[in-house]
Amino acid sequence: MADFTASKAKFNAGVDLTLTAAGDTQTVDLSDVGDERALLIVQNNNDSTATITIAAGDFLANALGDLSVDVAGGGAIKVIGPLEGARFLSTASKLTVGVAVTQSGTVSDVKLGVIKLP
Repeated sequence: MADFTASKAKFNAGVDLTLTAAGDTQTVDLSDVGDERALLIVQNNNDSTATITIAAGDFLANALGDLSVDVAGGGAIKVIGPLEGARFLSTASKLTVGVAVTQSGTVSDVKLGVIKLP
């Protein structure tokens, strides 16, 4: 499981979004932003659907379970979030994101980016 770097937004300014090829599982460190201050951006360049799973974290609301979101193929882009810290963050303030591709396709053709909100 690898960490990937998020872009950090500023008030009244633009932010460059870095999309990174996904692996089966990756984490994002959100320790420098408050709860509910991150958006996950997903681009699926496969011909088939990709399923993005945000794993339940270590806090009380984890009883609500994981969040799974399908992203259509063909270059479709979906924004997920803001995400509840009480449900999804680990005690290390990390978000765990899983990626699976249905039928033919590869996980690395799914690109992920995170924008940390101010």
